[in-house]
Amino acid sequence: MIESLKAQMADWKQTRSIILGFLEELSDADLDKILPRKVLNTIRLQAYELTLFQRDIVDSLSTLAVDFGAEYIYENWPTAKIIERMAELDDALEKKLNTMNGTEMIDYYGEQQNVHQIISSMIGHENMHIGQIIAFCYATGIEVPNCISEPMALEG
Repeated sequence: MIESLKAQMADWKQTRSIILGFLEELSDADLDKILPRKVLNTIRLQAYELTLFQRDIVDSLSTLAVDFGAEYIYENWPTAKIIERMAELDDALEKKLNTMNGTEMIDYYGEQQNVHQIISSMIGHENMHIGQIIAFCYATGIEVPNCISEPMALEG
């Protein structure tokens, strides 16, 4: 894998580890607590949506076109199944990036973006959900796990 994509993979793995921390450390009751948001109104559903988004990004690396056209149907998967799916997608992402030279262009709704921009979009999307989840934890009294709060220097 080229160095710039290796760096992005390192960023991705750090970002993904935060979501995994929530999934591994929170109780089912906390993962399923209703949050003040439409549709993706639990941490579990937000984590599941991340697998759908990543699936579409990983697929775009082969098709060279991002297609979020398939309707996202949200399912309440058990935590272990979400974690397993994330691992599968992470493996597929890494394998595909190992074959790329960094110059690949991908159609993103009519705009040509290079592979680095697409990976940055995926990382940004995951980080947006992390911010929402942390805010929802504060708003609903869910304790942010130490594996997240300490490295991110979050207060209570």
